[in-house]
Amino acid sequence: MKRIALLGAKGQLGSDIHRVLQENSQFEIIPVTRDMLDVENTETIIPILEKLGRIDVLINCTAFHNTEQCEADPLKALRINSIAVLRMATYCKQNSTLFIHFSTDYVFDGSKQAPYTEEDRVSPLNAYGSSKAAGEEAIAAYLDTYFVFRVSSLFGEAGASGKGGNFVETMIRLSKQGKPISVVQDVIMSPTHTQDVAETVRVFLEKEITDYGVYHCSGEGACSWYELAVQTFAFCGITCETIPIMNSAYAAKVRRPLYSVLDNNKLNRIYPMRSWQSALEQYLQRKGYVVIHGGEME
Repeated sequence: MKRIALLGAKGQLGSDIHRVLQENSQFEIIPVTRDMLDVENTETIIPILEKLGRIDVLINCTAFHNTEQCEADPLKALRINSIAVLRMATYCKQNSTLFIHFSTDYVFDGSKQAPYTEEDRVSPLNAYGSSKAAGEEAIAAYLDTYFVFRVSSLFGEAGASGKGGNFVETMIRLSKQGKPISVVQDVIMSPTHTQDVAETVRVFLEKEITDYGVYHCSGEGACSWYELAVQTFAFCGITCETIPIMNSAYAAKVRRPLYSVLDNNKLNRIYPMRSWQSALEQYLQRKGYVVIHGGEME
């Protein structure tokens, strides 16, 4: 039986990973929540992990991912997204533990204008992306047996505590106010359902994949935030005036890549990712926004 320690087990991504991995009776999941381990206190990470006993796999779903807060407090971003990750990698090295970690499309600057592969050079534009890139480097420097999954624009049933939910939920909430909604149309990315990321982790562990390294793990395809909002309203049957605007219309405090689509070809050979539209549809069904009758969506 694999003993799997799951850090951030109650978060948007961690809760889905917890639920999916529990379906395999050969996995013993040890959920580690913030009240058990505050990863910002980096010196406590290894001692607390050692108290858990034998760990075959360490999955890290913790992160400081509010981009504006990261910009305002880059040292905190560095502690959580880089130094804490280094401590985890050190623990895994000392205990021959497989490390699974999650990074972001924000390690890229968006200048490529074509889907990014794992071989493309990172060039983050902001403190969040820089801290996540540094975390990736720390893992690669310390470990041979690791998986880093770069994800993008996550949406999951639990919502992101640091962001007050997720984009899909925000759009549905705003639509109920009966006012036009302005949404950016020139920022292009790959929306990703946390359920699909969780299934990817399950497959890698069940198949005991040994082709270690970095994988892109995002919804297949690409869209703008505007297109994501419009598709959400279409699936839900919501009538809402949605106005496309340019990113430059916002007085943004953080520089973000205008194009951060991830190329999943490497991952698709092991576990094919589905389209972001299909993933969104399933998410909306699971949340009860869309009801299925007789095999047809309503």
